[in-house]
Amino acid sequence: MDRLLRFRPAGLGLLRATKAVDYAPRSGIVAMRILGSDNFIDVALHDAIDEGTIPGPHIVPCGHAISIIGGHGDFLNMPVQFPLADYYTPLNGFINSPDDAEKAVHLQIKYGAKVIKVLASGGVLSPLDSPTAEQVSPEELRVIVEQAHMDHLKVAAHDENLTTILAALHAGVDSIEHGSDLNQEAIDYMNSHHITLVPTVYIVDNIMTNGVKMHMPPWVLRKANELGTKHIASFKMALRNNVFMAAGSDQVYEPGKGTVRDEVMTEVNLGMTPAQALTAATKHGAQLLGLDDLGTVAVGKEGDLLAVQGDPMSDIHVLENVKAVVYQGATLAPMNHATGASQ
Repeated sequence: MDRLLRFRPAGLGLLRATKAVDYAPRSGIVAMRILGSDNFIDVALHDAIDEGTIPGPHIVPCGHAISIIGGHGDFLNMPVQFPLADYYTPLNGFINSPDDAEKAVHLQIKYGAKVIKVLASGGVLSPLDSPTAEQVSPEELRVIVEQAHMDHLKVAAHDENLTTILAALHAGVDSIEHGSDLNQEAIDYMNSHHITLVPTVYIVDNIMTNGVKMHMPPWVLRKANELGTKHIASFKMALRNNVFMAAGSDQVYEPGKGTVRDEVMTEVNLGMTPAQALTAATKHGAQLLGLDDLGTVAVGKEGDLLAVQGDPMSDIHVLENVKAVVYQGATLAPMNHATGASQ
């Protein structure tokens, strides 16, 4: 198996993240959830931006995503002879029981989380598991949701298979991330309980289309191709049934990488109208993040605008031609998506 994790100092990760969040607003992204990071880097970014130390978008951090050992959140590759007890802890998001789940939520909140992310199923990019794997138990899910909601925080659930989607829905999560294996029961439940779907179709489509060129590991290509057709079919089914959707990229924010703009364009390519996709990325996204001052243009709101060359209602791909960005009432120099250079 390929090496699962290339270790790097936490400081280097933070410096790279600082560059990425500087790029985000200048490409038209003014708010984001960061649904999983190491060493509470996302909380540090949130605090530094809020106090004016660095530029960047509004950030809703989650701290560590909650995962089982060997699950979708486990990228550690160390021999069994190494002592790992200090790493596999609720502080780092790893749980083995409902008690661990409660501790994990409390610790993420203590150190600055504003949303809780739970990795209920396996996934594509994680090397140790499968999207079909059921990883966090229904009881653990209920505890996670209960504890987060007691602190008035939302819970986002990574879910790739139907069993864990239904378990997360019945536990009361606020959003399903990916939702690759929806059926009518899940869709009806989401509609009746006002649960948001973040379909992340871009990342799946991109790996299926460009994964070989991007030198993705063979196990990623295999899982993406096994899951992709089902994932896209689930998105289209949700669209036909008017499920409330918000656009999320499931990507890092840096030049040359996909952002929510790529998600919007892919959603239109797969059947959304431009108006639906733009609403998912703006109004619906702001509602999911709990940022009431964003998402629409109205008196008393923050004042964020994106000017592009062309009409996105007739050609969604003009979103790639950003000419001006207004963020918090100030004009920013827009960045070239491919190079990161100011335009």
